[in-house]
Amino acid sequence: MINRTQMVTIARKHNIFVSRSTIHRWANEPGFPYPIGQNGRYLLYSSEEFNDFLKRKVKRIQEEH
Repeated sequence: MINRTQMVTIARKHNIFVSRSTIHRWANEPGFPYPIGQNGRYLLYSSEEFNDFLKRKVKRIQEEH
């Protein structure tokens, strides 16, 4: 399980350079992983679901260009 700050690191490993504010904006989009837990004040998400979301996001961007 990962939090949104860790999502930035994962996105950069996929050569997607985003900021934390972009992750927060994406969280309002349909298809973004649902939170499955909480660690203190941070929501936690499935890393597998986030990776799937990134793949769909990249595919959508590539189709637009």
